[in-house]
Amino acid sequence: MRGFAKVSAMVFMCAVFSLAFLVFPAGSMAEKPEKIIYAAIPDMTGPYAAIVGPAQAAFQDAAEYVNANGGIRGVPLEIVVRDCAGKVDVGVNIYMQYKEMKPRPSMIYGVLSGVGEALKDRMNEDQIPGMWVCSTEVIYPAMYTFGAYPTYADLCGTFIDWLAATWKGDKPPRMAFLTWDTTYGKAVLYDEVREYAKSKGVEIVAEELFGVRDVDLTSQLTRIRAKNADWIFTNTAGRGPVMVAKAVREMGLKARVAGSIGLDDSCLYIDRDAFKGAVTVYPFAHWSEVDNKGIKLMNEYIEKNKRKPEYRTIMYPMGFTGVLVFKEVVERIVDKYGWDKVDGPTIKAEMEALTDFNAHDIATFSYTPDRHSPNMTRVLEVQNGNWVPVTDMMECPDLRPAKYK
Repeated sequence: MRGFAKVSAMVFMCAVFSLAFLVFPAGSMAEKPEKIIYAAIPDMTGPYAAIVGPAQAAFQDAAEYVNANGGIRGVPLEIVVRDCAGKVDVGVNIYMQYKEMKPRPSMIYGVLSGVGEALKDRMNEDQIPGMWVCSTEVIYPAMYTFGAYPTYADLCGTFIDWLAATWKGDKPPRMAFLTWDTTYGKAVLYDEVREYAKSKGVEIVAEELFGVRDVDLTSQLTRIRAKNADWIFTNTAGRGPVMVAKAVREMGLKARVAGSIGLDDSCLYIDRDAFKGAVTVYPFAHWSEVDNKGIKLMNEYIEKNKRKPEYRTIMYPMGFTGVLVFKEVVERIVDKYGWDKVDGPTIKAEMEALTDFNAHDIATFSYTPDRHSPNMTRVLEVQNGNWVPVTDMMECPDLRPAKYK
């Protein structure tokens, strides 16, 4: 009888042990970490400092929101931010510091295209995922970096779609580029964009560059005026669009100004009158949509934490949604596999499986193994001194170079 009892007990324990593996996914019994780290490499004191401040605040505010609602499956989210001052070498050094941290950041958010381009291969080698500002060279070929919004080329393509659909002139619309001579600035100057414009009946009549610290655009705009451009598209940010719009006004050009990510409320705060009739391509809910639940949430934290009113720019929803995407992806991993699989390769794979993720009605994110940039955006126009949405959310054209498809 004793032998039978021992065997029965062993059978019972094996059954319980087996049942545990059936009920709990592999790795789910792994101990929760004390915290999970989301890091950022912004420019807080360099040439982009004036426009990046809201993103830094948004990271902290979004983490506060996440932690006030249980953290990430019960684990506190910690934000770590270190300033690269707009310098690529400093940004690379910060990345190396992050890499050696214990625990290491599970994701790194980058706000400078040049830093992202320099780090892309390293992040792939180290298997550290990142969300980054979306110059094509930063995101493609698809490895461990993901766009925080559609690529600049895709956003420009959306403007071309809108222009072709709304143009009422007798002749085809004539478009000129006037943009920074940087990775970011030139991220719209691809053959795919030129060919797409041609296919839509939009003539690109000039491509002019200027430096981030230049103060005069007379030569470039004189050449653009000679081409009779109807629109000037600028892939710049902060003082860049302001400089373009003011110079267009002062030189008496009839061309209207357009852009995307860098042409936003921050520009109107500087010189509202210069942007009369301007158009931007904007992949987030806008601050004017006061009944949007995501706008309400962000406004709640801006007011609660006494942020400047001028923080209501595109950089704030960029930062806020970056944290929400990270939270969603990590929670999916924990639910499927447990905490011990919250690592670079699994985060990458889960990001690539993200389809139509609604980040609190602020933006929608989809990625695939070969497309690491979202594909939804809309068009805003300055009317009576304020940005007004003039389209619903729409799908961007895919203007990646063929080698990246």
